[in-house]
Amino acid sequence: MKKVLLFSLILFLTTIAVCAYETIIFHFPDGELWEKAYYKKINYEAILQYVPAGETSNIWTRSIVVHSYNNSGFAVKDFSANEIRKMKRINPNGNYKTLRMRENDAIFTRCTEEYKNIQPHCEFLRITKAHDGIVSIQYMNRNKKDFENNYTLWLETIRGAKFMYSYYRDERTFDKAIYFEL
Repeated sequence: MKKVLLFSLILFLTTIAVCAYETIIFHFPDGELWEKAYYKKINYEAILQYVPAGETSNIWTRSIVVHSYNNSGFAVKDFSANEIRKMKRINPNGNYKTLRMRENDAIFTRCTEEYKNIQPHCEFLRITKAHDGIVSIQYMNRNKKDFENNYTLWLETIRGAKFMYSYYRDERTFDKAIYFEL
């Protein structure tokens, strides 16, 4: 009887772990209305793009892109180096400046110039460990002056993104405009 109970307990616990959900929580600056412009989840990858209300995933002035990789074993330092190399191949203008480099969280910034029909922009790039994997959060602004004027506001917004890990989906009674299941 004890073996049956033990087996049942182990089966129950492993089933709960498989059904767990992770959510990213953003608190956008007061007075700004952002909306989800793009979302796609395939296997262990999810990508989400937010833009100011009225803009689209292709036509935007500012954008936040969240890309998560569940079950990723990469260290933040290694993943950051790979992401920066990838971004520099897309637009080699502008070097990244490291604002924070910790074992589980890193933040970078840069401004670019126009390159092969890619509009110039300034950005923050945050790479962080979440409960189930690794996540990149990128804030981009195509107006350099606006980026500079709101530098601290957006750095704190990106830095303040949090993750909630829950075993039960029905705990998610959040406003879906600011919460994103990874």
